[in-house]
Amino acid sequence: MAGAMQNVITDAKLITCILPKGRAADLQQALIDEKGIHNANYHHARGVGRFSPISARGIGEQQAKEILEIAVSAEQADELFEFMFFEGGIDEPHGGIIFVTSLPSATQMSLPDDLPEEDS
Repeated sequence: MAGAMQNVITDAKLITCILPKGRAADLQQALIDEKGIHNANYHHARGVGRFSPISARGIGEQQAKEILEIAVSAEQADELFEFMFFEGGIDEPHGGIIFVTSLPSATQMSLPDDLPEEDS
């Protein structure tokens, strides 16, 4: 069990993007293709933005969102934050929000190099 903790990143950062529905999968693929990052995860959520026209109508009408998260080393955080900001369209009006939080540590996972290709 001594070797089990060898891939721990100390002083890690968690980058979180809250995106309009339909953008997270493309951003996740861009992270894989352009940055070689395979540990981004996303899930779906619903909510109402503070300045959304829907928010004035009351509870009941909510917008679907996608939340993409990635844990990275502190050294990678600024570069990946900027990449995700522009690639995810967050620089556009109503494009979403992105923020970084500190993690005390994170375990870096990697896929084996000899995996066979999957059929699409």
